[in-house]
Amino acid sequence: MRAARACAETRRVAVVADCEVPAIGARDVLVEVRCATVNHIDVNAARDGYAVDVYAGAPNARRAWTPGREFSGVVRAVGAKTRGWRVGDECYGATAPTTRRGAWATYAKAPAHAVAKKPRGMTHEEASAIPFAALTAHRAVMERGRARAGERVCVLGGGGAVGTAACALAKSAGCEVVTTARASDAVRLREVIGVDEAHDYEREGFSLRRATAARAPFDLAVDCVGTARTERSAIELLKYGVGRYVTLHGDLGKHIASERGMVYGAMRGVGEYARKATITRWQRDVGYEQAVMRLDPDAMIDIARLVDSGKLRVPVGEVLALEDIERACDLLRDPAVFGKIVVRVSEG
Repeated sequence: MRAARACAETRRVAVVADCEVPAIGARDVLVEVRCATVNHIDVNAARDGYAVDVYAGAPNARRAWTPGREFSGVVRAVGAKTRGWRVGDECYGATAPTTRRGAWATYAKAPAHAVAKKPRGMTHEEASAIPFAALTAHRAVMERGRARAGERVCVLGGGGAVGTAACALAKSAGCEVVTTARASDAVRLREVIGVDEAHDYEREGFSLRRATAARAPFDLAVDCVGTARTERSAIELLKYGVGRYVTLHGDLGKHIASERGMVYGAMRGVGEYARKATITRWQRDVGYEQAVMRLDPDAMIDIARLVDSGKLRVPVGEVLALEDIERACDLLRDPAVFGKIVVRVSEG
């Protein structure tokens, strides 16, 4: 099969034509990938060496790996203990976060609980943009953020893939949702997702105190932007004692990529998280959490329900062929490019 292979030494990604089709386990499905997306975790690993030991092995045994965290395609094989799937079913889903056999390939394997059936009215390009972002948002809003009906939620950066999913999940939970986004996204967030307020950060900036004065203080703030300014502003708008701040831009990943190794980096990242959580509780009496994506069967049920109802759509930007994967990686890092970057792997 064809697959885009990233090399730890050259920091480049190239398409190879003769890769082995991955073997599946008893609870996996094998998917013929129609479309896959480009995420920062993939590009950071391929270009910058982020957590490269996880994907490429130890430094004395570096080898290539196939990136790709999410996909849409057609089921071609089903594990012996997998139920509810048949060969030929159209699906979308996510690969395991640490896999070396990702979705930038003709075939990808995934745990059956991380896959959902693609709605007929949705293209493969649209479906492939959902799983990784939605699972990350679910972790932030429902697990770390513990959103409950009747609460007020502020989502910073609601126009992006994770931000859009966070807004949709919070509304589905019965929350009042205020978000910041580009003017071009504000209408979509109000009309499709149903947020109560969408503020244009390009015109208003991130002056959240002024923009959200009518609805503050908030029970939960989900920060999809991750700057020192947004962190400080969001924490100041939370309710004393019960407010929760959740960031998607924690320090763990940055420290894991340290040249001193993953163990040292992980210890330093955990220490930095504990320091921020302690200071935030002491100074403002609110919670401080970091959220990272993980495969969750219950989350996929919630996400599939929102997708099927039309309440969750992630904006798609450029769509390129798999052979243009290097350009796709470049586009991901271009702040002027809007929407998810999708690579079309196969036709069908």
